[in-house]
Amino acid sequence: MIIFPAIDIIGGQCVRLVQGDYATAAKVAENPLETAKKFEAAGAQWIHMVDLDGAKAGYPVNTEIYRQIAEQTHLKVEVGGGIRTLDTIKAYLELGIARVILGSAALKNPQLVADAIREFGSEKIVVGIDAKNEMVATEGWLETSNVYYLDLAAEMIRIGVRTIIFTDISKDGTLSGVSTAQLKKLAEATAGQCNIVASGGVHTIDDIVICRDLGLYGTIAGKSLYQGTLDLHEAIQIADSMQIRPMQIADYDALFALWTACGNGLNNLDDSREGIARYLERNPSTSFVAVENGVIAGAILCGHDGRRGYIQHMSVSPEHRRRGIGTKLLARALEALKAEHINKAALVAFKQNEIGNAFWERMGFSLREDLNYRNLALAEMIRTDPEY
Repeated sequence: MIIFPAIDIIGGQCVRLVQGDYATAAKVAENPLETAKKFEAAGAQWIHMVDLDGAKAGYPVNTEIYRQIAEQTHLKVEVGGGIRTLDTIKAYLELGIARVILGSAALKNPQLVADAIREFGSEKIVVGIDAKNEMVATEGWLETSNVYYLDLAAEMIRIGVRTIIFTDISKDGTLSGVSTAQLKKLAEATAGQCNIVASGGVHTIDDIVICRDLGLYGTIAGKSLYQGTLDLHEAIQIADSMQIRPMQIADYDALFALWTACGNGLNNLDDSREGIARYLERNPSTSFVAVENGVIAGAILCGHDGRRGYIQHMSVSPEHRRRGIGTKLLARALEALKAEHINKAALVAFKQNEIGNAFWERMGFSLREDLNYRNLALAEMIRTDPEY
């Protein structure tokens, strides 16, 4: 589970509200960029940011702050507040924002959500569902609708949304604990269809454990971090329920199902049970699986010939994506190769695709267009950095 430290902005200042009431805005930190850097130093990979001025105005107001954080940290930044048009979404993404949050638009303009997903992909678009007494609120929580939060979630999933942030407004900024009952109903209603992020009420590490055990994708923490009732580094450690372990031939059925679900190019020889058994016998310590609650969520099949490493397959199940699993698997595989004195690694038998290419290039692999390996690969990316 991902922990998202939160920074809300009014007038360029880091603030927190109580139950969405702008009159309760209290400054909690001096400088947004320096605060973000402290979160990064504690181990955060993502940061959740809300333009509260923008949420009220209906258009972005504090854009420069988000640009600075995206450019001057390694954090993946998600931003919400006042995002009402495709042009605004595009402008944020061009600034280096990892993904944008659509809140009021989800209820008032679902066509915008559908168009945004079609234009930019579900990886870049998150829907925020904020509720008072389980009914959806909009316009910076200043208006309450007659739409039930689970009904809106179902509609968003239908049009292609794959990540939802749910906030129980009565809990937000209160340090009174997460809304367990509502989160449980939402997690059960959306299981296998959408990632759920909890927001509002986080107080202590117990709330992190509750959200982790509900199988949520992430939890947003704000006031608890600023008031010191929650330690970010500890929360990140507790939230990580994913186990990375060496691959075994006993994993084969689950692996084959994973590869098929991910659309991997497979062949009857190397990717058969017998082929994988031979591969693991030759390279017993360089392939890994990511397991959560007994389910294989991702896998990397990696070996070497004594000179160069080869990554044959690297997949993360659709239900577990956007959680950094691919990064963790790759790090373990490269570490294992380095332990065997292999300082170069190549991808083989990978289909070229925009998301995959972006991931591998971000990890330091360079792209070559001149390889077609067994008619399966449209690209090879070679990493030559001996220090990985």
